[in-house]
Amino acid sequence: MSQQKLQTDINGLRAVSVLMVVLYHFKLRTLGGGFVGVDVFFVISGYLMTRIIVDGMVAGRFHYGHFLLKRALRIFPALYAVVLALLAAGALLLPPADLANLAAQCLRALLFVSNDYYAGQQGYFSAGIDDRWLLHTWSLSVEWQFYMLYPLIVWVGLRLDRLAGGNARHRVFTLFLLAMALGSLALCIVIDHQSAFFSVATRSWQMIAGGLVYLGRDLAWLRPLQGRVLSYGGLALIVAAAAVTHLLQLEQGWPSCYAVMPVAGACLLLAARHDNNVLLNNPVMERLGAWSYSIYLWHWPIVVAYTITGVLDDTPQLAKLTGIPLSIVLGYLSFRYIEPMRRLRAARAAPATAALCAAGGVLLGASLLDTATGGLPQRVADPAVYLATAAASRAATYPAACENSPGDNRHVCRLNQGQPGDKVLVLGDSHAGHLYAWFAAHSKSDTTFYIRSGCPVIPGFELKIEDRGCRDYTAAAFRLAGSGAYRTVIVSQNWTGFSPAADAICTVEGGRCLTPRQAGDAQLAVTRTRDALQQLLARHIRVVVADATPQFPFNVPKTIARQWYWHGRLVTQVPAPGSAASTAPFDRLFAQLRRYPHFALVSLRKDFCQGDMCQVYDAHHQLPVFVDKDHFNPAWMAMHGDQFRPYVATAAQ
Repeated sequence: MSQQKLQTDINGLRAVSVLMVVLYHFKLRTLGGGFVGVDVFFVISGYLMTRIIVDGMVAGRFHYGHFLLKRALRIFPALYAVVLALLAAGALLLPPADLANLAAQCLRALLFVSNDYYAGQQGYFSAGIDDRWLLHTWSLSVEWQFYMLYPLIVWVGLRLDRLAGGNARHRVFTLFLLAMALGSLALCIVIDHQSAFFSVATRSWQMIAGGLVYLGRDLAWLRPLQGRVLSYGGLALIVAAAAVTHLLQLEQGWPSCYAVMPVAGACLLLAARHDNNVLLNNPVMERLGAWSYSIYLWHWPIVVAYTITGVLDDTPQLAKLTGIPLSIVLGYLSFRYIEPMRRLRAARAAPATAALCAAGGVLLGASLLDTATGGLPQRVADPAVYLATAAASRAATYPAACENSPGDNRHVCRLNQGQPGDKVLVLGDSHAGHLYAWFAAHSKSDTTFYIRSGCPVIPGFELKIEDRGCRDYTAAAFRLAGSGAYRTVIVSQNWTGFSPAADAICTVEGGRCLTPRQAGDAQLAVTRTRDALQQLLARHIRVVVADATPQFPFNVPKTIARQWYWHGRLVTQVPAPGSAASTAPFDRLFAQLRRYPHFALVSLRKDFCQGDMCQVYDAHHQLPVFVDKDHFNPAWMAMHGDQFRPYVATAAQ
């Protein structure tokens, strides 16, 4: 196979991959599953790395350090340019907390551990992307970690091949890699989706799949299938994978076994070695493929910039018409003037390594400085608002020890344990947890918090996007509530997000997760909630429900800080979000339950919402009311919530 032919095939596929990813991130509806382009990138990477490593080892000229240096010369310069541009722009345009957050991400990206960093944050598909400037570098980190490990894997496989008397076809080595790939895929399927998405252990199978295609390039069974059918068929499978993923809403379960679709498509296309695919082998696709790495690096910060300024949501067409071409232009400029680094590539290993380390060291130092200082607060004259909003953004609304997790629903938090008198149980999701600060400050009753973040506390229901074992938690919660140990049970959850109209929850029937509408009863969640609460009321247990907390379309403390930094305007009030329609079914239920003497409805909304306006910043105490879009700031919550006083013992009583 000629080098030219190899590069032509791969550049076309690279172009397809990067276009899918870019168009997906700019919210082009026709490519709702375009993120699968990253899976295709991994296959290409594995194909090329196997070619380099195997051919080098077989010829006896592979050197591990030289291999990593070549990879670094390919990857580092453009990444350094993006990080430098972001740090410089951030120092001018971002408030302190945002700059510190950006610098923390730059630090992880430069150390190639951003995949582990983002695995501990919100998921890749979550809505809160306006401060994750380098989220896309998770894939670079995965690739770099794979580059460090893969030569050892290949060496072991080739040694086994030799011990088994292998020949030029490397059958034992191929079987060894196949076993590694299957093990990685199995792990990808069985572990939680968040870890599976970001981990090199669960992504290695995609790169090894590309390697297996390279090893099988001369197998006889491929010859009848080569050419047009494989090439166009592989491309069609990649596009179909994106479409099916979007239509079936498979994002939250990605990658799992679903990722076999785009990986298989990429493998078929690479195996075809067909240089007459007019969709790939044309000047436009070849150039886009050559620029693909830099386009990928630059497009995501543009997406975040458009998101943080509201352009992507308020004027999406403008964002597409300007952001996509800008990504391509910056990608070309980076490819043309930054990626080549001809002098550095021509230098000997030691000077080239020293130069890369020096440049990386400077950027690491700048990132550490910005992080350690909290985003260079010396840039602002009056830091009070920034300190308050930064503290709110970092605040934990309840102790981590309260949180339960899939398969482990034994964690509770106790306040005033052993205190005589009636006991109180607070149960629900994180909207129950954000009440903790008031109870910790004021309750003198023996109070138990039993929390499971993100779970609908509705019997038999799960989150539609992911099976998190919520049914087990809910069953345990209502068993605890009805155990007779508690005189008062307080229930609080995200009534807005879990409403029947939201279609965010589903009931599991026959192994399928069906929304209430799909199950044939649009009010099923309300009915099950009614039954569970009535069972408690029938036992003369006092049931107190905290009604829905407003959900704003933006992160409250970050928006306050940005508006103050950019415009000198302190945002204290905003229009109330229109969530009445979503919560109406539960509101009607709570109105009906008021006929029970032991039922009470508590609303905190009157403390910060009057009419059509809601207070989001307490100017008197200089405190944001929320820590994000819909969770109370514990510092603010500690001073509010007196509506709960009738149901607990307090110092005043």
